[in-house]
Amino acid sequence: MNKFVTVTGVVVVGSSLLLAGCGPSDVNSFAAKQTQTQVKPGGQIKLDGAVNIRDLGGYKTTDGKTIKSHKLIRAAELANLSKSDIKKLTSTYGLAEIIDFRTDSEVKAKPDPVIKNVDYIHDSIMKDNGSSTSAQDMMTSLAKMDNPEQFLIDANKSFVTDQQSIDGYKLFFQELLDNKDGAVLWHCTAGKDRTGFGTALVLAALGVDQKTIMNDYLLSNKYRAAENQKTLDALAKQTDNPKILAGMKAILDVRPSYLNAAFDEIKAKYGSTDAFLKKGLGLTNKDIKTLRKAYLQ
Repeated sequence: MNKFVTVTGVVVVGSSLLLAGCGPSDVNSFAAKQTQTQVKPGGQIKLDGAVNIRDLGGYKTTDGKTIKSHKLIRAAELANLSKSDIKKLTSTYGLAEIIDFRTDSEVKAKPDPVIKNVDYIHDSIMKDNGSSTSAQDMMTSLAKMDNPEQFLIDANKSFVTDQQSIDGYKLFFQELLDNKDGAVLWHCTAGKDRTGFGTALVLAALGVDQKTIMNDYLLSNKYRAAENQKTLDALAKQTDNPKILAGMKAILDVRPSYLNAAFDEIKAKYGSTDAFLKKGLGLTNKDIKTLRKAYLQ
Protein backbone atom coordinates (compact mmCIF):
# COMPACT_ATOMS: atom_id res chain seq x y z
CA MET A 1 0.00 0.00 0.00
CA ASN A 2 1.19 3.49 -0.77
CA LYS A 3 1.74 5.93 2.02
CA PHE A 4 -1.34 7.76 3.18
CA VAL A 5 -1.13 11.44 2.44
CA THR A 6 -3.48 13.98 3.84
CA VAL A 7 -5.14 16.10 5.78
CA THR A 8 -6.50 15.25 11.37
CA GLY A 9 -3.22 8.73 25.36
CA VAL A 10 0.31 9.84 27.07
CA VAL A 11 3.89 9.24 27.55
CA VAL A 12 4.48 6.89 30.30
CA VAL A 13 7.19 4.49 31.17
CA GLY A 14 5.73 1.62 29.11
CA SER A 15 4.64 1.45 25.48
CA SER A 16 1.13 0.14 26.11
CA LEU A 17 0.28 3.00 28.45
CA LEU A 18 2.05 5.47 26.20
CA LEU A 19 -0.71 4.81 23.71
CA ALA A 20 -3.42 5.11 26.32
CA GLY A 21 -3.94 8.85 26.30
CA CYS A 22 -3.84 10.99 29.42
CA GLY A 23 -6.63 12.94 31.04
CA PRO A 24 -6.03 16.12 33.00
CA SER A 25 -6.40 14.23 36.27
CA ASP A 26 -3.30 12.23 35.37
CA VAL A 27 -1.29 15.45 35.46
CA ASN A 28 -2.59 17.33 38.41
CA SER A 29 -27.22 16.06 24.66
CA PHE A 30 -27.70 15.32 21.88
CA ALA A 31 -30.36 17.80 20.52
CA ALA A 32 -31.93 15.53 17.96
CA LYS A 33 -32.07 11.76 17.88
CA GLN A 34 -29.94 10.32 15.10
CA THR A 35 -31.38 7.87 12.65
CA GLN A 36 -29.47 5.59 10.38
CA THR A 37 -30.10 7.85 7.41
CA GLN A 38 -28.74 10.89 9.27
CA VAL A 39 -25.32 9.55 10.21
CA LYS A 40 -22.59 11.81 8.91
CA PRO A 41 -19.41 9.97 7.85
CA GLY A 42 -16.76 10.69 10.47
CA GLY A 43 -19.23 12.39 12.79
CA GLN A 44 -18.90 11.99 16.54
CA ILE A 45 -21.55 10.29 18.64
CA LYS A 46 -22.05 12.93 21.30
CA LEU A 47 -22.04 11.44 24.78
CA ASP A 48 -21.85 12.90 28.29
CA GLY A 49 -19.08 10.65 29.54
CA ALA A 50 -16.87 9.89 26.55
CA VAL A 51 -15.30 11.56 23.52
CA ASN A 52 -14.00 10.33 20.17
CA ILE A 53 -16.86 7.85 19.73
CA ARG A 54 -17.73 7.45 16.04
CA ASP A 55 -20.07 5.47 13.83
CA LEU A 56 -18.27 4.42 10.63
CA GLY A 57 -21.57 4.44 8.77
CA GLY A 58 -21.74 6.48 5.58
CA TYR A 59 -18.18 6.02 4.36
CA LYS A 60 -18.07 5.09 0.68
CA THR A 61 -16.05 2.25 -0.80
CA THR A 62 -14.13 2.36 -4.05
CA ASP A 63 -16.80 0.23 -5.74
CA GLY A 64 -19.63 2.62 -4.82
CA LYS A 65 -21.05 0.87 -1.77
CA THR A 66 -21.62 2.48 1.63
CA ILE A 67 -20.82 1.28 5.15
CA LYS A 68 -24.04 0.60 7.03
CA SER A 69 -24.86 2.90 9.92
CA HIS A 70 -25.19 1.63 13.49
CA LYS A 71 -22.99 -1.41 12.84
CA LEU A 72 -19.34 -0.40 13.36
CA ILE A 73 -18.34 2.00 16.14
CA ARG A 74 -14.81 3.08 17.06
CA ALA A 75 -14.38 4.50 20.53
CA ALA A 76 -12.24 5.60 23.44
CA GLU A 77 -12.58 4.51 27.07
CA LEU A 78 -16.12 3.98 28.32
CA ALA A 79 -15.65 4.00 32.10
CA ASN A 80 -17.51 7.28 32.60
CA LEU A 81 -20.55 6.60 30.43
CA SER A 82 -23.75 8.00 31.91
CA LYS A 83 -27.04 6.14 31.99
CA SER A 84 -28.26 8.26 29.08
CA ASP A 85 -25.05 7.43 27.16
CA ILE A 86 -25.67 3.72 27.63
CA LYS A 87 -29.30 4.12 26.58
CA LYS A 88 -28.24 5.97 23.42
CA LEU A 89 -25.68 3.32 22.48
CA THR A 90 -28.07 0.44 23.10
CA SER A 91 -31.38 1.92 21.93
CA THR A 92 -30.29 4.22 19.10
CA TYR A 93 -27.19 2.39 17.89
CA GLY A 94 -28.15 -1.17 18.75
CA LEU A 95 -24.93 -1.89 20.62
CA ALA A 96 -24.45 -5.66 20.84
CA GLU A 97 -20.75 -6.16 21.60
CA ILE A 98 -17.80 -4.26 23.07
CA ILE A 99 -14.22 -5.24 22.20
CA ASP A 100 -11.72 -3.75 24.64
CA PHE A 101 -8.18 -3.39 23.26
CA ARG A 102 -6.65 -2.19 26.56
CA THR A 103 -4.18 -3.99 28.78
CA ASP A 104 -5.12 -5.70 32.03
CA SER A 105 -3.79 -2.73 34.02
CA GLU A 106 -5.85 -0.24 32.03
CA VAL A 107 -8.98 -2.35 32.37
CA LYS A 108 -8.48 -2.71 36.11
CA ALA A 109 -7.97 1.05 36.54
CA LYS A 110 -11.05 2.03 34.51
CA PRO A 111 -13.31 -0.96 33.84
CA ASP A 112 -16.02 -0.73 31.22
CA PRO A 113 -19.56 -0.57 32.57
CA VAL A 114 -21.49 -3.82 32.51
CA ILE A 115 -24.31 -3.32 30.02
CA LYS A 116 -27.28 -5.68 29.92
CA ASN A 117 -27.49 -7.79 26.77
CA VAL A 118 -24.14 -6.44 25.46
CA ASP A 119 -21.28 -8.91 25.13
CA TYR A 120 -17.84 -7.85 26.36
CA ILE A 121 -14.57 -9.17 24.92
CA HIS A 122 -11.20 -8.25 26.43
CA ASP A 123 -8.73 -8.34 23.55
CA SER A 124 -5.45 -6.77 24.66
CA ILE A 125 -3.48 -5.53 21.66
CA MET A 126 -0.29 -4.81 23.61
CA LYS A 127 1.68 -6.44 26.40
CA ASP A 128 0.99 -5.17 29.89
CA ASN A 129 4.06 -3.97 31.76
CA GLY A 130 2.13 -2.26 34.55
CA SER A 131 4.14 0.96 34.27
CA SER A 132 3.33 4.01 36.36
CA THR A 133 1.28 6.87 34.93
CA SER A 134 2.13 9.42 37.61
CA ALA A 135 2.78 12.99 36.48
CA GLN A 136 6.36 12.83 37.72
CA ASP A 137 7.11 9.60 35.87
CA MET A 138 5.62 10.96 32.67
CA MET A 139 7.66 14.16 32.87
CA THR A 140 10.83 12.20 33.61
CA SER A 141 10.19 9.90 30.66
CA LEU A 142 9.48 12.78 28.28
CA ALA A 143 12.54 14.70 29.42
CA LYS A 144 14.74 11.72 28.55
CA MET A 145 13.07 10.91 25.25
CA ASP A 146 14.87 12.31 22.21
CA ASN A 147 11.94 11.98 19.83
CA PRO A 148 8.48 11.14 21.19
CA GLU A 149 7.11 11.17 17.64
CA GLN A 150 9.52 8.37 16.74
CA PHE A 151 8.27 6.44 19.75
CA LEU A 152 4.74 6.53 18.31
CA ILE A 153 6.06 5.61 14.89
CA ASP A 154 7.78 2.56 16.37
CA ALA A 155 4.68 1.69 18.37
CA ASN A 156 2.56 1.69 15.22
CA LYS A 157 5.09 -0.54 13.49
CA SER A 158 4.75 -2.96 16.38
CA PHE A 159 1.06 -3.43 15.58
CA VAL A 160 2.26 -5.22 12.45
CA THR A 161 5.24 -7.11 13.90
CA ASP A 162 4.33 -8.00 17.50
CA GLN A 163 2.65 -11.39 17.80
CA GLN A 164 0.31 -10.24 20.56
CA SER A 165 -0.88 -7.38 18.37
CA ILE A 166 -1.37 -9.70 15.40
CA ASP A 167 -3.30 -12.18 17.56
CA GLY A 168 -5.37 -9.33 18.97
CA TYR A 169 -6.39 -8.02 15.57
CA LYS A 170 -7.10 -11.60 14.41
CA LEU A 171 -9.58 -11.97 17.27
CA PHE A 172 -11.04 -8.56 16.46
CA PHE A 173 -11.82 -9.56 12.89
CA GLN A 174 -13.22 -12.90 14.02
CA GLU A 175 -15.65 -11.07 16.28
CA LEU A 176 -16.68 -8.83 13.38
CA LEU A 177 -17.26 -11.93 11.27
CA ASP A 178 -19.27 -13.65 14.01
CA ASN A 179 -21.51 -10.65 14.68
CA LYS A 180 -25.02 -11.33 13.45
CA ASP A 181 -27.04 -8.52 14.93
CA GLY A 182 -26.51 -5.01 16.20
CA ALA A 183 -23.38 -2.89 16.43
CA VAL A 184 -19.84 -3.85 17.40
CA LEU A 185 -17.88 -1.20 19.31
CA TRP A 186 -14.11 -1.42 19.77
CA HIS A 187 -11.98 0.84 21.92
CA CYS A 188 -8.72 1.44 23.73
CA THR A 189 -8.16 4.39 26.07
CA ALA A 190 -7.85 7.48 23.89
CA GLY A 191 -9.37 5.73 20.88
CA LYS A 192 -6.58 6.88 18.60
CA ASP A 193 -3.68 4.40 18.29
CA ARG A 194 -4.71 0.78 18.84
CA THR A 195 -8.25 1.69 17.84
CA GLY A 196 -7.01 3.91 15.03
CA PHE A 197 -4.97 1.17 13.39
CA GLY A 198 -7.69 -1.43 13.91
CA THR A 199 -10.21 0.91 12.29
CA ALA A 200 -7.87 1.53 9.36
CA LEU A 201 -7.70 -2.22 8.79
CA VAL A 202 -11.49 -2.55 8.90
CA LEU A 203 -11.96 0.28 6.42
CA ALA A 204 -9.32 -1.20 4.13
CA ALA A 205 -10.96 -4.65 4.30
CA LEU A 206 -14.29 -3.10 3.34
CA GLY A 207 -12.76 -1.34 0.34
CA VAL A 208 -12.50 2.26 1.54
CA ASP A 209 -9.82 4.36 -0.18
CA GLN A 210 -6.57 5.45 1.46
CA LYS A 211 -7.39 9.14 1.71
CA THR A 212 -10.65 8.45 3.55
CA ILE A 213 -8.87 6.04 5.89
CA MET A 214 -6.29 8.66 6.80
CA ASN A 215 -8.89 11.39 7.21
CA ASP A 216 -10.84 9.18 9.60
CA TYR A 217 -7.67 8.42 11.56
CA LEU A 218 -6.80 12.09 11.91
CA LEU A 219 -10.25 13.04 13.20
CA SER A 220 -9.05 11.99 16.66
CA ASN A 221 -7.19 15.32 16.75
CA LYS A 222 -10.51 17.12 16.30
CA TYR A 223 -12.58 15.12 18.74
CA ARG A 224 -9.89 14.93 21.42
CA ALA A 225 -8.82 18.58 21.06
CA ALA A 226 -10.49 19.87 24.24
CA GLU A 227 -9.31 16.94 26.39
CA ASN A 228 -5.81 17.16 24.99
CA GLN A 229 -5.64 20.88 25.69
CA LYS A 230 -6.73 20.31 29.28
CA THR A 231 -3.90 17.83 29.65
CA LEU A 232 -1.35 20.23 28.17
CA ASP A 233 -2.60 23.11 30.35
CA ALA A 234 -2.36 20.96 33.46
CA LEU A 235 1.13 19.82 32.51
CA ALA A 236 2.21 23.43 31.91
CA LYS A 237 1.43 24.11 35.58
CA GLN A 238 3.90 21.40 36.52
CA THR A 239 6.76 22.31 34.18
CA ASP A 240 7.85 24.96 31.69
CA ASN A 241 10.29 22.58 29.98
CA PRO A 242 9.53 23.03 26.25
CA LYS A 243 10.85 19.54 25.46
CA ILE A 244 8.37 17.95 27.83
CA LEU A 245 5.46 20.07 26.57
CA ALA A 246 6.27 19.41 22.91
CA GLY A 247 6.75 15.73 23.67
CA MET A 248 3.38 15.52 25.37
CA LYS A 249 1.69 17.09 22.35
CA ALA A 250 3.37 14.56 20.07
CA ILE A 251 2.02 11.76 22.26
CA LEU A 252 -1.50 13.17 22.44
CA ASP A 253 -1.71 13.78 18.68
CA VAL A 254 -2.33 11.43 15.83
CA ARG A 255 -0.11 12.28 12.87
CA PRO A 256 0.12 10.92 9.33
CA SER A 257 3.61 9.62 10.06
CA TYR A 258 2.22 7.34 12.78
CA LEU A 259 -0.28 5.47 10.62
CA ASN A 260 2.00 5.57 7.58
CA ALA A 261 4.65 3.79 9.66
CA ALA A 262 2.31 0.85 10.22
CA PHE A 263 1.40 0.60 6.56
CA ASP A 264 5.02 1.01 5.47
CA GLU A 265 5.79 -1.99 7.71
CA ILE A 266 2.94 -3.90 6.10
CA LYS A 267 4.26 -3.12 2.62
CA ALA A 268 7.81 -4.13 3.58
CA LYS A 269 6.79 -7.44 5.15
CA TYR A 270 3.68 -8.45 3.21
CA GLY A 271 3.66 -6.36 0.04
CA SER A 272 0.14 -4.99 0.46
CA THR A 273 -2.61 -4.47 3.01
CA ASP A 274 -4.67 -7.19 1.33
CA ALA A 275 -1.78 -9.62 1.83
CA PHE A 276 -1.48 -8.62 5.50
CA LEU A 277 -5.18 -9.18 6.05
CA LYS A 278 -4.90 -12.64 4.51
CA LYS A 279 -1.41 -13.86 5.45
CA GLY A 280 -0.96 -11.87 8.65
CA LEU A 281 -4.48 -12.01 10.09
CA GLY A 282 -5.66 -15.17 8.37
CA LEU A 283 -8.67 -13.76 6.55
CA THR A 284 -9.83 -15.66 3.49
CA ASN A 285 -11.47 -14.29 0.36
CA LYS A 286 -14.72 -15.72 1.74
CA ASP A 287 -14.16 -13.82 5.00
CA ILE A 288 -13.69 -10.55 3.12
CA LYS A 289 -16.90 -11.19 1.17
CA THR A 290 -18.71 -12.00 4.42
CA LEU A 291 -17.52 -8.76 6.02
CA ARG A 292 -18.62 -6.73 3.04
CA LYS A 293 -22.00 -8.42 2.89
CA ALA A 294 -22.55 -7.78 6.61
CA TYR A 295 -21.38 -4.18 6.82
CA LEU A 296 -21.93 -2.66 3.37
CA GLN A 297 -25.03 -1.67 1.48
